[in-house]
Amino acid sequence: MPSFNPTPQQQGAIDYKNSIVITACPGSGKTTVMKEKIRRITPELPSHKGVIAITFTKKASEELKKRCKENAHDTKLSFFGTIDSFCLKELILPFLGRIWNGSPSDCQIIKKLDSHQKLYLSKEYNSPTQVELASDDGFKTLYDNGILWMSSFAALSLLILNSSASAQNYIKARYSHVFMDEYQDSSEAQHELFTKLRELGLVATAVGDIDQSIYRFRGSQPEFLIELTKDTVNFKHFELDLNHRCHPSIVNYASRLLVPQYQLIPHEDDIRVYRRLLTGNLKNAAEVVTSWIIDWLENGKVAHARDIAVLAKKEVSLSEFSLGLGLEHRLYKDTPLNDIGTECADIYSDFLFYKYESIPTAQDLIEKYSLKLGLANIAELRRVFKSIRAEQDLEIFIDRCNDLLQLMGYNELEIENEAVRSIWNNDSLVKLFKPIAEDEVQLMTLHKSKGLEFKIVFHLDMEEWSFPHRIPGVNWDDINYPSLSEDTNLHYVGITRAELCCILLRTTLRRTMQGNYSDSRPSYFLGLPQLEGLYQ
Repeated sequence: MPSFNPTPQQQGAIDYKNSIVITACPGSGKTTVMKEKIRRITPELPSHKGVIAITFTKKASEELKKRCKENAHDTKLSFFGTIDSFCLKELILPFLGRIWNGSPSDCQIIKKLDSHQKLYLSKEYNSPTQVELASDDGFKTLYDNGILWMSSFAALSLLILNSSASAQNYIKARYSHVFMDEYQDSSEAQHELFTKLRELGLVATAVGDIDQSIYRFRGSQPEFLIELTKDTVNFKHFELDLNHRCHPSIVNYASRLLVPQYQLIPHEDDIRVYRRLLTGNLKNAAEVVTSWIIDWLENGKVAHARDIAVLAKKEVSLSEFSLGLGLEHRLYKDTPLNDIGTECADIYSDFLFYKYESIPTAQDLIEKYSLKLGLANIAELRRVFKSIRAEQDLEIFIDRCNDLLQLMGYNELEIENEAVRSIWNNDSLVKLFKPIAEDEVQLMTLHKSKGLEFKIVFHLDMEEWSFPHRIPGVNWDDINYPSLSEDTNLHYVGITRAELCCILLRTTLRRTMQGNYSDSRPSYFLGLPQLEGLYQ
């Protein structure tokens, strides 16, 4: 692996030993900075201590953990995971029962409340705060009925830390620092929890980019990242504003999208942002794109098809595009297990990831679920996991998975089992559990592309009414973009996934909400005057 030579910006953030907030543009090396800070901190900690490293996705967590452990580096008792995982494992399971009685480990953990469960609450919540938790008895009623709702985890954890001296002492004894990535996507409760951890004495590092805020609909509030940058008493602000990933012309285009007066980066190379109008619908467009990609692969412009991504605002656009793509590809979408939204379903997903080798070893699963597996015989567990990987019979596979899930305390499994049956018999779903192949073009929504990078990006949905989201006004042609700020950030995210080349693709026919086709007009984004001269 190449050695890391930090820029002065990066080195300043790495060297600073107290609480900091890092605002980082795409490709600025923020993950490397976090990794370097963690690897510098952990050797100085006693064996019983570690750091908290919170990331937005499980995949990002695994990547950060892997990089921190390179060359057998000892991260001590550090936690790597999502904020929901931290709240559950470190605070809710061990301490909530002392405040609300009962046994949180016996509760069902769910991502989405069904219509019946919503009736317990006085109103609908995206991500409740601790104040809302305390003022609405419905949350306690849900818990008394064996339900832990994931969206309330941060508020529950804050309640625990504000109510339990034991919980406070545990956190202070176990952890020295807290790192929180993608801070612009934090909710109010998550922000308050991060602040509470700092108040308990942990050295706090927040990392984010206000321009990549794309989850307001989930309750995230990017204003809290801005608030931290202004808190000069408790935080020192470091800015990483050099994009080391994208070609300069891509940086120029993306930056002018956000800031019309952005000072362009001078460069001698050709412009690598293209706008293309293709005849027909997205299926027809994919047939043309297929020939382009084949030509690039044959001419060595790109080494592998997996280095090419097709991104869109809408999953339906990707599905239509895939129908005309004459190459191996992977369309990322939610599986039936994702749709269930329980912790049990997530564990079942990991069993499938292991079976199809995206999780490499049985030991990876044993380490991940050691708390739930309790005192189970490790050698026997390893044997069972290996038998799961080798099993070719669906029902035997399900039986063996059920044995493990029941060992973890899950007993009602028929819904999850049916989801696994649906996946097993669907090649496109099975593919989602396998490691990406070199010959697979990657298709995903703009939201799913966050944090990833590709050599070449095709950005679809560049038609008016498709992207940005638009709703009719009094007259059909009234301009009404209700989520323009977030859609602009989403467009920015999509463009900056590209290292070498970004192609903004518009088709002459646009699919309407009714499923019909009509003549398209250019997206609002294609008409912005500050982008003239920055594309081919």
